Amino acid sequence: MKKLILLSLLLSFNAHSDCLDNAITTTAMVACYETQLEIEEQKLSDMLNKAYKKSDWISDEIKQSQKYWLQYRDAQCSAIYSFYERGTMRFIAHPSCMVELSKQRQKEIYTSFVEDW
Repeated sequence: MKKLILLSLLLSFNAHSDCLDNAITTTAMVACYETQLEIEEQKLSDMLNKAYKKSDWISDEIKQSQKYWLQYRDAQCSAIYSFYERGTMRFIAHPSCMVELSKQRQKEIYTSFVEDW
């Protein structure tokens, strides 16, 4: 199971890396990050569903933590967007932040609630 998840993460990273390597304009980079964000959010949803099943006695607590985590992610990435208010970097920094924090959350959910101890 661990190998499958790691392989999935590596494949998505490579596909995302290829997209960014070929993106020349800000618009193309933003499109890459937005596509990657959709992928990472689906993976996060899948990971949460695994956590709910495996740790069903605390699924309400996991749902509560996810609610607050989403608020944190959105606020953090909005702050980064605002930080770069004077340039086009903000359009790349925001979705990049969303992707990276979503990947981190997947790992947190996996190691906290899914992984066999």
